[in-house]
Amino acid sequence: MHPEAAQLPPRLQRWGGFLAVSLALGLGFATSSLPTPLYPVYQAQWHLPPSALTYIYALYMVGVLFALLCFGRLSDTIGRYAVLCLSLSMITAGLIMSGVASSINTLLLARLIIGFANGLLTTAGTLALVDAHPYKDRRIASITTSAAIALGVGMGPLLGGLLAQTGFAPLRLSYFVVAALALANLYLAWRCRHTLRQQTGARPRLSISPKLALPGRQTRTPFLLASIAAFLMFSTGSLLASLIPSFLYDLLPWQGPAVPGVAFLILSLASAATQFSQRHLKPVKGLTLGLAMLVLFLGAVSVGVATGSIAAFTACMVLAGVGQGLCFMAATMIAAQNADEHRRSANMATYFSIAYVGATIPVIVVGRLADRWGMTAAILAFCALAAAALCILIYQVRKLMR
Repeated sequence: MHPEAAQLPPRLQRWGGFLAVSLALGLGFATSSLPTPLYPVYQAQWHLPPSALTYIYALYMVGVLFALLCFGRLSDTIGRYAVLCLSLSMITAGLIMSGVASSINTLLLARLIIGFANGLLTTAGTLALVDAHPYKDRRIASITTSAAIALGVGMGPLLGGLLAQTGFAPLRLSYFVVAALALANLYLAWRCRHTLRQQTGARPRLSISPKLALPGRQTRTPFLLASIAAFLMFSTGSLLASLIPSFLYDLLPWQGPAVPGVAFLILSLASAATQFSQRHLKPVKGLTLGLAMLVLFLGAVSVGVATGSIAAFTACMVLAGVGQGLCFMAATMIAAQNADEHRRSANMATYFSIAYVGATIPVIVVGRLADRWGMTAAILAFCALAAAALCILIYQVRKLMR
């Protein structure tokens, strides 16, 4: 037995590292969505225009993209355990900064730091789960990764909304609570570090130059269609996460931040249930259905924004969850299947880069338009353009089925 493991309970000796990484992935994705129900509170207390809300969301995604592109191979150089600890430390620092923030600039910097940390954690954590599993079971590690991400994304806004609903320091409490959880997670990782140090042999030197490439001509078309689908999926999702909470905030009789928190939990559960139940669906068919669901989602958003209908907003959260679940699962499978074997990493980095750009530029444009036209007009215009783009993409994807 490893000497560091002797002082641990028997189960933690075997499963402690796996548990620490699983919790870290869930916690990381919880922080990605934690401030979602707080956006209306920020808008009211800090007198922010709609565009500022989109900056808060977009800066997080910029941090994720930068980490994936430039530091995706960091764990190969310094080890999974080191990257796990670095990520949790940065997440804790970012959460504390968010909690003490008194201006939009401090909050933007905090979200950038948290996004960068989660980008590091996404790559290193996925690999570390396999290393930390007592039997090195890749299937269990993959299922655990998906479950941790889905639960984290759903629990983040629910926790943030419920804690803010108490009325005690609504823009601070949730960040400090999750920061304490991150520190506890860091302590667990340290106690179980013997199961997270599995790499041996020479480690490659760190290179931060992005490696992007498109597949060869024979498979480039389906790869690009999948990338565009991911771009549109993230565009619609970022709109939902950054601007829609302002409409949900005062919509129901029980008002407050918990309302959008519960709404986004519904979305997350719908997405996770769809991916699990439809995991055997053919990718092209799944992508077509997912894109069609997103068109219906945009229609429900338009009705909800124009009329304030509770039923429309409830439908839009379910449709968004199902559409995003199918789209991301199927698009990623299509991109992976059509990537070149000899430059698979570069091809998939290109796919994820296109996808994450969809979560930044379009939603910022909508936010700027909302400053000028009003939020309702800007969202309706976006829904119309995005629905048209999705319909064109559905037609092109269906051609692949012939």
